[in-house]
Amino acid sequence: MLNPYDEQQRLDMMLSCCFKAVQTHFSHIAVRDIISPPHDLFDAALARQVAIYIFHVEFGVPRRRIVKMQARQRTSISFAISKIDERLGCPVFAKAYARMAAKAKDIFMQQLRKAAA
Repeated sequence: MLNPYDEQQRLDMMLSCCFKAVQTHFSHIAVRDIISPPHDLFDAALARQVAIYIFHVEFGVPRRRIVKMQARQRTSISFAISKIDERLGCPVFAKAYARMAAKAKDIFMQQLRKAAA
């Protein structure tokens, strides 16, 4: 059960919602492969980058916190964020990103409502 007043639980839930939302768009990839992409699945790596971007931009989580939570190097998180920034210049990608971001927020709000009930 989510305690909405526990910062770490809230952050973990936000990240989980980001992965779930991205997986709805990349439905051919398992969530575990988005969380930790195999080296030969480039679309899984892109999906992880999108999830990290949503987590940073839409949920306002600082890069340093993401680095700590993901146990990754600061440069890999910065690279992921800059790659998605570049891709947002494409209208088709921007539209898909907007749907995934909205889905992540929607899933998170559903979880908050469940916790409040």
